[in-house]
Amino acid sequence: MNLGGKLIVIEGPDHVGRSMHARLLSERLKAHGVAVSIVGLARSELLGKLIKSSNPGLHQLNWRTRALLYATDLHDQFIHEIEPLLAAGFVVIADRYTLTPLIRESIRGGDSDWINGLYKNMTKPDITVVLQAGGRRLLNRMMYNDSLTKLNHFEAGADLALSPSITHSFLQYQKLLRAAFIQHAEKENYPIVHTRDTVSEVHSEVWKYILPCVEDMLQSIKE
Repeated sequence: MNLGGKLIVIEGPDHVGRSMHARLLSERLKAHGVAVSIVGLARSELLGKLIKSSNPGLHQLNWRTRALLYATDLHDQFIHEIEPLLAAGFVVIADRYTLTPLIRESIRGGDSDWINGLYKNMTKPDITVVLQAGGRRLLNRMMYNDSLTKLNHFEAGADLALSPSITHSFLQYQKLLRAAFIQHAEKENYPIVHTRDTVSEVHSEVWKYILPCVEDMLQSIKE
């Protein structure tokens, strides 16, 4: 269904820089006169605060219940934000969409077909860009930003019993996530952008892939 706008998805693991690059992309599009809105996982009015809460039991749910929780969050945003914005001609940038919950639960033994079925009626993205970085690079970023102490067991994959050390568990979990993201990206022909370079260089690489999707919406300006 052509709703008039464009749906751009930025995917990738925690701390890879998705939110920052979604913001940079939004600012660049707005500078070209494009109406933009950013959405993402755990941002709905209905469930966003609950999912982001520090309740330790939330991510100890079984994979099916957790998949339903994230799907409900995303569907609520789709009904009340994404679909109306696309119909109004906006570019909607999703800081994660359906791929992250699929990968997270598949790694934990979830049924991929069942999880995909939860999203079958949602609008497909016009383009999905997958950001990637090695586990140690992600860990270094967390240490630099003093966010290592905020690492929860779910983000570290501790529920998978990969290691008694939470940092080692994080590294092992990132290997699984990285392999899964790359596998899906290659299967669906999503561009993969590595974030080892400077922020400016990574943004330029992301923009290179996004530009053909939005070129007809841009107003000419002096950058």
